[in-house]
Amino acid sequence: MPNVLRHRSKDIAPMREMVFTSSLPVEHHRELELLLFFNRRQDAVRPGIVAAIDRYGAPEIVNDGRCVRVRVAGPTEVQCLFAVERHGSLSRPVGLVLYTRDSFEHLTILHLVVAAAYAADGPLASRRLPLRLVQAVRRVARRTSGIRHVELMYSSGRGRGGAVARAAFG
Repeated sequence: MPNVLRHRSKDIAPMREMVFTSSLPVEHHRELELLLFFNRRQDAVRPGIVAAIDRYGAPEIVNDGRCVRVRVAGPTEVQCLFAVERHGSLSRPVGLVLYTRDSFEHLTILHLVVAAAYAADGPLASRRLPLRLVQAVRRVARRTSGIRHVELMYSSGRGRGGAVARAAFG
């Protein structure tokens, strides 16, 4: 059973909610594929994506017959958190964050993806979905023994593949 966090935004219609979960039902496979591999904004961070793939392996979607999740090719164990927008009985994945524990003290965010509507120039940018996904990883870090830092592998602010953002816990 996936870990689910629910958030209602003040600027969302009353029946809409954002749910954060570690897996998706199989019916969202195609939407996840489009979000992860055919995101129109990936060119802005391509060098960082390439660096993350070179270091950790390419992301791949795994379908176990009941749900889908994302892992990376190779030996690196990763965790994934999906942002799912729900409106009544309808739902759709609108973001994901893929991260790993690099060392005893570090979590590294390998990939952060949001639907175009939630991007910085999208009509739903005010809902700050990228920030909320990073904050969710920071909450995981605070609850995990030994983690002192969360690093972001890349961002649109820098075209390089190195870690560009670091949060320390003290």
